[in-house]
Amino acid sequence: RSVLIAALWLVGACQAFGQKNVPHPIEVTVESARLEHHVKYNDKYWMVIHAKFRIKNADETPLKMFAYFYNDDDGKPLKADTDYSAKYRTTSGQVSSTVDFTPDRDDAVYSDFKIYIPYEAMNLDSTPGNEFQLKFYLSIYDPDEKEHVGKSGYYKFSLSYK
Repeated sequence: RSVLIAALWLVGACQAFGQKNVPHPIEVTVESARLEHHVKYNDKYWMVIHAKFRIKNADETPLKMFAYFYNDDDGKPLKADTDYSAKYRTTSGQVSSTVDFTPDRDDAVYSDFKIYIPYEAMNLDSTPGNEFQLKFYLSIYDPDEKEHVGKSGYYKFSLSYK
């Protein structure tokens, strides 16, 4: 009986100090992603990533989906313009985009999760005729635990300026 009381006290103490009582770690499976060009959003044209993924054990857990962008030719991260919106760069200066979300069930499936990024945020030379071979990957981050809980592989795309 004293073991049961001690266990209940420990669970209560963890909850009181903001620690989660999670029986299983969050599981993420990114099934696919694709990038679509020239999508009208907020009265201008953007790129949008469409992601299909499944997340388990994250019911009512606030999360963030990040997209990180790289040059496919040399594998280096795209560097953001520091004068452009901080919303589209990491603290280390890499081009990124993020969307906050909270799953509403323990086994949530997202068939068309969208992440938008403006062309200007890519910080590339937009001279007509320039073409870039790029790639991105997706990462799901738990801000409460301060850890990435899942990520995709790389997805390649081309960006041409006309």
